[in-house]
Amino acid sequence: MNIPILQKISAQILAKDVPTYKRWLFNKIDFSSKLIGIKGPRGSGKSTILQQYAKITNLPASKIFFINCDHPAMVGVSLYEIAEHFYARGGELLIIDEIHKSRNFSQALKAIYDIFDLNVIFSGSSALELEHASGDLSRRAVVHDLGVLSLREFMELQTGEEFKAYTLDEIVENHFDIASEIMKRVRPLEQFNNYLEYGCYPFYQETLVDYPQKLLEVINLTIDSDLSAIYNIDTEKLEKLKKIIYMLCVTKPYDLNVSKLSSAVGASWGTLAK
Repeated sequence: MNIPILQKISAQILAKDVPTYKRWLFNKIDFSSKLIGIKGPRGSGKSTILQQYAKITNLPASKIFFINCDHPAMVGVSLYEIAEHFYARGGELLIIDEIHKSRNFSQALKAIYDIFDLNVIFSGSSALELEHASGDLSRRAVVHDLGVLSLREFMELQTGEEFKAYTLDEIVENHFDIASEIMKRVRPLEQFNNYLEYGCYPFYQETLVDYPQKLLEVINLTIDSDLSAIYNIDTEKLEKLKKIIYMLCVTKPYDLNVSKLSSAVGASWGTLAK
């Protein structure tokens, strides 16, 4: 375990500039909790939340250790041993990104929680795998879900303005006044059409031209990396899963049936049902 290299990587991550916009979940998290998890789809902004929190803490950089488990330097490295080394030298905040890439992470988190007086925040791009392990973590960790951007968040990113979040009851009771107030500031239908086209993931801000390719990469990585690691699915079944997703995307509502899906995928319905 090469701690100096990991410390250098941590320092580089902590020194990076981060977006000023904070997703809704940031202000909902009680960061005083000892063990916090953020799970959700790839590209939804979990890493950004971790970096944003590291920026606003009053802790010096030497008291924070930021680990990215997807980094080559983390291959074969024990999370518990890192925590042990960090705590012995006065560490206080351990941030672990892409934790699902670390083998036996659930057991490591349990041991870290039980033995060391550290605040730990972790994220995982594979919500399924975190749920798979959540039985061991449920009594210790407060795990939050971060989905894709809402239409409200998308409009805030597009306009730089803040829009209030409303409950369903508020919308039902005061829909006319709410709609009137929003229409004074933006053209909702224009924003909605843009949202449907490219607004679900924050990385649309990087480049609209490459957005479809990046979205495809998110889908492929979720299937090829996450699902295969969780359930040991072989390559042939992964390819069938991609065909199923493609058919769901291109087929009109109510036009897809068991026969068409089985024919397109090249498998019987009994196989698909599994």
